[in-house]
Amino acid sequence: MRKVIYSLTALCLAGIIIASCSKNKLDNVDPIDDEQRSVSGEGIIASGVVADNESVRVPFKITLDAPAKKAFQVGITLNTDTITKLISNGTLTNTVALPSGSVDYPNVINVPYGATSAVGEAVVRLNVLEKNFGKDVAFAFKLAEPGKGNQISAKNSNIMVIMDSDALIKESDIHYISIQNGAGILDVDFNKNYNKSWPGGITVPIAINLAGKPAGAFNVKIELDTDTLAKLIANKVLPANTIALKPDEFTLDTNIRIVTGASGAVARLQIGWPTFDANIIANKRFGFVLKITDPTKHLLDPVKNYVIVLVQPEVNLDNNSYITGNGTGLKAEYFSDYQFLDQDGRKPTLVRIEENINWTGDGPWQNATPGISRDNFSTRWTGEFLAPVRGEYKFYQTEWDDGSRLYVDGKALVNDFTDRWDVPERVGTIFLERGKRYKIEAHHRENVGGQRAILAYEVKNATEPKNVIISKRVIPMSQLFPAPLN
Repeated sequence: MRKVIYSLTALCLAGIIIASCSKNKLDNVDPIDDEQRSVSGEGIIASGVVADNESVRVPFKITLDAPAKKAFQVGITLNTDTITKLISNGTLTNTVALPSGSVDYPNVINVPYGATSAVGEAVVRLNVLEKNFGKDVAFAFKLAEPGKGNQISAKNSNIMVIMDSDALIKESDIHYISIQNGAGILDVDFNKNYNKSWPGGITVPIAINLAGKPAGAFNVKIELDTDTLAKLIANKVLPANTIALKPDEFTLDTNIRIVTGASGAVARLQIGWPTFDANIIANKRFGFVLKITDPTKHLLDPVKNYVIVLVQPEVNLDNNSYITGNGTGLKAEYFSDYQFLDQDGRKPTLVRIEENINWTGDGPWQNATPGISRDNFSTRWTGEFLAPVRGEYKFYQTEWDDGSRLYVDGKALVNDFTDRWDVPERVGTIFLERGKRYKIEAHHRENVGGQRAILAYEVKNATEPKNVIISKRVIPMSQLFPAPLN
């Protein structure tokens, strides 16, 4: 192996040797008992160094000046001060001292009876090399407290290991953690980048990807960055109608586990249909800035560690639960003693708000519409209709005595403004989108005799016409919004 890892056992800086000798009482010149042995840090075993997808294993060796008379143990401690001093005085350049949490090592080395050496193993986590790619990383062990009266060598009390990171791993092998569509916008639109995995709304999958060969399990967090979202809106990077949802209007998996052998995992951003419904009329987009943080190992991609999620209101087309409006009815205009509305430029005799169109029987016209003739009059209802679901709407002008017209969204669904009183119902169909308000206008012509008018509807599923979503019923007040009275 070329010099990707090397060690120093005899530290030649006087200050360090003095400190080491003093701590281990190596200035004692008394002769060593023939039962005692001097223990030295021999260094690493270069041929045994093994780098895999998780770590680098570095075996190191201690030696005795003679075979051990008794089995004993030698203590091992991490000597960070030694590396720090060598870096600060310029002896080591382009070098990073590894903290204790990044190196696993035994607390003691067992020396068997009769042995002249013993071996320990240090394990350096690969993400330490990834994090410091392009630099050397270094750590040192100090031998201490040998048992059975043995002593530490005055000259070789330390083992220092220096590792060349870019010789041990390739840049292409670095385990970068990135996020789906990192550093860009994940556009969530109708039938795009979401799924209906739960009945209450949608799930937007946020993919967390791991580069390089899959390794052991680890965790990474996802955070919501509301400050950045506000800046993006203010700087017109995102549309002005983008809003940040309140914490109780969505859920987000914040702690993601990438299991052993996996190349990634998926976080779930979930938004309920009621949240869409609350913003559908205002045509609001939902914006999120999500960033990954705090991986328990490996590195965050320096660029692709965040994503902007923009949820379009059209996603709500996938929601076909019934929307109940807060309408108050339609504007009604009555033209007494005249069957053709304002065709001759006349003003209505009576204008008021009526909750729906549901005139049955022969009497209510006279009683409920004071000043309006019992026969020979006309009526016009105007306003908007809030479509409660998505589908094909069939509108019925039932028992409409006499002539009728019906316009929805500017389209003439019924046009039979005659004096025929014997038509059971007149019908028109139109496809409408859920949650949208459409202009609606109905005309009634009364000749003589009975006065009846009922405006009803039913809705069939757009993709399954045989499936009736809403059965035939009178249009309720909640779905009707009157035109201005003036």
